[in-house]
Amino acid sequence: MIKIKMYGSRGTMPLSNATHREYGGNTSCVALDIDGYRLVLDCGTGLVQFYNDNREYLDSGGRLDILLSHLHLDHIIGLSLFPPVLSPDSDLRIFTRSRNEQPLVSQIFGIFTPPYWPVKVAEVTKVKAVEIIDESPFTTGNGVVVTPFFTDKHDFTAAFRIDTGIYVNAGDAGKPGDAGKTGDANNTRKSVVYLLDYEIRENMNRYDSLIRFCRNADLIIFDAAYLPDDYPAKRGWGHSTYEDGIALAEASGCGKMIFSHISQVYTDRELNSLGKKLDKSRFVIAYDGMELTI
Repeated sequence: MIKIKMYGSRGTMPLSNATHREYGGNTSCVALDIDGYRLVLDCGTGLVQFYNDNREYLDSGGRLDILLSHLHLDHIIGLSLFPPVLSPDSDLRIFTRSRNEQPLVSQIFGIFTPPYWPVKVAEVTKVKAVEIIDESPFTTGNGVVVTPFFTDKHDFTAAFRIDTGIYVNAGDAGKPGDAGKTGDANNTRKSVVYLLDYEIRENMNRYDSLIRFCRNADLIIFDAAYLPDDYPAKRGWGHSTYEDGIALAEASGCGKMIFSHISQVYTDRELNSLGKKLDKSRFVIAYDGMELTI
């Protein structure tokens, strides 16, 4: 069983005003509770509320791992004031791709340094940065298997498939490339695909591979940043539409899809209008605080 909570459902820019109260204005952050183990997907401004909700768990040494899809500011800004980052006893692990020759910790926290931030976070943090080298599956806590999927464009973005209840080969937990899926363990297998900052139409050369990656997932959290009429002016920016998501859901046979990373330009009224067009039993629009269990 996986409990999912959406802590941030917007993209690019956090905001708070009267026209965005229903869906919220925090940037991307999703928390998975997998039989008591916490796994966080991206660290936008929603990470602040995640800490508030899980403070007792985290402060008492509860296991936490983070998967960063990429290093755009709206996906990492929550790390700036996340207490485990600055704790001298932190055993927090952050998994992401490398973008250059700098140490991975410096890449993740590079913006948090003077004159942009008062503390050189990369020099004081005890966080363990773990490089995702390729698309081989690896294990995190509690036997969870994570399989990356790389985009061809847009700043080394990685999608993630999170599987529970499956066997893995022997290997060091948390070391990409040392785990491999070998078959179902039992009927408790569950899967979540996290697919943000992924532009379907700019990666059509890998579409068949993406369908296989998403095949029969219980849930896909999908980047639907722009409404279809607005997409042509934003093509090449690394985002998709809800129509792209529906097509992927039909092709892959996923159980449910959440549309997330919604552009901050869309108000509650516009998103409610979109919601009326969707089959709510299968397709829903994310909002801050949304919870579901698979």
